[in-house]
Amino acid sequence: CWKIRSPQDKFIVDEPAIHDKVWWGGFNNPISIEKYEALRARIFQHLESKELFVQEGYVGADPKYRRSLRAYTETAWASVFCDNLFIRPRDGDLDDFEPNFTIIDAPSFKADPARDGTRSETVILVNLTRQEIIIAGTEYAGEIKKGAFGIMNFRLPDEGVLPMHSSVNVGADGTVAIFFGLSGTGKTTRSAYPERTLIGDDEHGWGPEGVFNFEGGCYAKTIRLSHIYEPDIYSTTRHFGTILE
Repeated sequence: CWKIRSPQDKFIVDEPAIHDKVWWGGFNNPISIEKYEALRARIFQHLESKELFVQEGYVGADPKYRRSLRAYTETAWASVFCDNLFIRPRDGDLDDFEPNFTIIDAPSFKADPARDGTRSETVILVNLTRQEIIIAGTEYAGEIKKGAFGIMNFRLPDEGVLPMHSSVNVGADGTVAIFFGLSGTGKTTRSAYPERTLIGDDEHGWGPEGVFNFEGGCYAKTIRLSHIYEPDIYSTTRHFGTILE
């Protein structure tokens, strides 16, 4: 099941409530509610015989805009990934915890393109109305991360917050620097400057009160990773709990 990111395998449930709010085409493929429900039922039936791991956490460091999530994963390491990546609840937060959206990760399930209308055996289903993300046919944990941030990117503009694919750090004088760029172009490297405090390396929101990180952890590419230029990130690869994909 090991695969790299599968942007062309993402399908968004096309419903009247969200139809005009989605930029269709490219990586946003529509799927009917009927096909979604049928495929969802098959995935859930497949998972009935599996032991699942559950993580609960938050996306968004600003309490005013953050979302709570619950992730069900088929593998323990993907559950550890969620625990590392998302913001962990504090003592007492779980007493009345209710997730705003749910992620179901089922890598051992393979879609049937002829039956399900998918492009391949891999499928990422996004139901924006139900706020549910189902990932099947791939063990790439980045889909968990991207799915959660996709919900934030869809919801936050209506709340006056600009979602940003960027890294951010802050200086001792409080000045904030935002680094924009495509994946793999060096945002993480440039933001991890030792004389400035890292706010986050990938996803942020810019609202009326300032900039806030979406993540609780760091998801960095290991291509050309150097102990000279990125000592902090490089050192984590030698620590217990770090996941290397």
